[in-house]
Amino acid sequence: MSQGLNGSPAPRTVRCPNCRVLQEWSLACRRCKSDLQLLHAFADEYERRRDTCLLAIRSGDPAAASNQAQRCHALEPGPDSRRLLALAALLRGDWSTATALASRDD
Repeated sequence: MSQGLNGSPAPRTVRCPNCRVLQEWSLACRRCKSDLQLLHAFADEYERRRDTCLLAIRSGDPAAASNQAQRCHALEPGPDSRRLLALAALLRGDWSTATALASRDD
């Protein structure tokens, strides 16, 4: 995986969905030899969408930011994608949605 737009390193490990071993990113699992190419492509797509969302936020484009944040959340719902959704809501001036998203713990 590549480096994120914000300069933080992208995750260097992956858990095999078949045998659950935690390992360095590769195209095949070192233990069970499962093909991890689709998982790798999925993670790359999430990072591309995330980077595009952050660019839209920085350039002040609320529609593009919201669109990319929603795509990130559809790919991988979680704290990171909720933060993107909250930032996009702030950019749109939707304070109540931003507050609700930012205050979720799960």
